[in-house]
Amino acid sequence: MPKEAKEIITRLESRGFEAYLVGGCVRDLLMGLKAKDFDICTSALPEDVCGLFAKTLETGIKHGTVTVIENGIPFEVSTFRIDVNYTDHRHPDKVLFSRSLAEDLKRRDFTINAICYHPEKGIIDPFNGMKDIAAKLIRTVGNPEERFNEDALRMLRAVRFKASLGFELEPATKSAITRMSSTICHISRERILHELNGILSGSSPEAFEILFDTGLIGYIFPVPVPVKNTLKPLKKLPHKLPLRWAAALRLMGFTDPADVEEICGYLKMSKKLKNYILNATKILNEPLPENKYLLKKTLSDAGIALFSDSLKILNGTGYDIDKIKALKLMLNDIRSKNEYIDRSDLAVKGGDLIGKGFIPGKRLGEIIELLFLCVLQIPGLNRKDILIEIAKSVQKAFPE
Repeated sequence: MPKEAKEIITRLESRGFEAYLVGGCVRDLLMGLKAKDFDICTSALPEDVCGLFAKTLETGIKHGTVTVIENGIPFEVSTFRIDVNYTDHRHPDKVLFSRSLAEDLKRRDFTINAICYHPEKGIIDPFNGMKDIAAKLIRTVGNPEERFNEDALRMLRAVRFKASLGFELEPATKSAITRMSSTICHISRERILHELNGILSGSSPEAFEILFDTGLIGYIFPVPVPVKNTLKPLKKLPHKLPLRWAAALRLMGFTDPADVEEICGYLKMSKKLKNYILNATKILNEPLPENKYLLKKTLSDAGIALFSDSLKILNGTGYDIDKIKALKLMLNDIRSKNEYIDRSDLAVKGGDLIGKGFIPGKRLGEIIELLFLCVLQIPGLNRKDILIEIAKSVQKAFPE
């Protein structure tokens, strides 16, 4: 527990308020993990918190949350509260501040996140979250249907915790997700994408399969999943989100670029992520290059990084290992010899040819592309004088 958190709790208590470390940070500390964010719950009202600390930010004051900055470290300090009704399946219609820790913990999502810690009183765990941590179970606080009806995003959060912690969904919790899966439609696509990214970035990304089992995937993707394969190969891939997205869609049988583009657009992915996935899909759909020239041609269009990632996807999805090894050897040879694979490496530019009497336009672009292909085949040709002569020969042999 950071000393700053203890100091915040001590100061609140010195004014007669209750205060505890709560939520994910307590869970992570109990599991021996490094906590990323520290949350404190208190009986103090937001205005009390603002009056007690020199540096505060009113980050969520409507819902009772004030960020207290101590030694440059942010701590979210939230008033005990009761949430009243969730007509939009995401946010409470009304928040009532409370003096009861029990009421505050009762409204939380999962038992593993409803644990408090106090420097003197120790652990406060009314919903047996520690028992579920020991059993590696994700269980809702109270009735699972009520929790998911309040906030449908919690269904995806449950899957994300499975992916990040390697836990299992408690049977009643999983069954409730299956029954409530259609309510995910009330959640914004941006929030859905955020949770999906978290699932695929986790140490157990195969947890994505839960979306098949529960029917959530049918309300998340705009097109049906062609094949509900195991996604266990994702676990072997590096923790690189675009790579895992491309691999996941491939494992699900999405080979049609139109379907892939529709999914990316529907989930409102960034242009960068969308382009990566589409380019990877294109590479994976085409026959792999069988010689160095064809490999360099592929690299000139796709780039070394994306092609290398595509090989990792193929390697993890049961493709011919010997072919992949042969391509890796060729790729390493190209890298070690620093061979030309980029059009910008061409020794002659359009301006050089225009200076020699070539007319700007489509024909000139075709000649430059031909020169580039010649250099890919024979790197020694990449000299300005040689390439100009080749261009003249092409122009003469194939006049417009």
